[in-house]
Amino acid sequence: MNQNNLDFQKIFKEYYNPLVNFINYYLNNIDDSKEVVQNVFFKLWENKESLNVRISFKSYIYQSAKNTMIDYIRANKKHKGHTDVDTELIQRIEDVNHTEPEPFIIRAEIQKLLLEAKPKNREIFELNKFEGLTYEEIADYLKISKRTVEDNISRTMIFLKERLKNNTELFN
Repeated sequence: MNQNNLDFQKIFKEYYNPLVNFINYYLNNIDDSKEVVQNVFFKLWENKESLNVRISFKSYIYQSAKNTMIDYIRANKKHKGHTDVDTELIQRIEDVNHTEPEPFIIRAEIQKLLLEAKPKNREIFELNKFEGLTYEEIADYLKISKRTVEDNISRTMIFLKERLKNNTELFN
């Protein structure tokens, strides 16, 4: 296997799931999201020889995914006769700037890191930060003390800070 194939495999493994999550954030359909991401990687492979990235590769691939998603929505709109909802969705997508890390990219990275955390810490953190439950609501729901909730979230925050402080790739 040549170096180009190995590099492409590495890029695919690193970006496939985050891109599917990014696309699915807008399309809310996992099969369509996977199809869009497959198209992104197909175009990337087709143009690998002439590829000239002037910004970070992460920004490039997310911009490519955004453009491919817009094309996909427009193509499906013609075939399925969708309403103005698609036009509004396209406008929302076009308004997104991908030269800076987006909240969903950071969230995906945090969720990936949370897989390494203790299951109870992860559950409590996700209930608070992603589901929006208060400490009191979490304590009632899990039948634990509010202090236990606070301690678990604090430990999880320290855990994430330690892992994120060395992750400059996330912010490039």
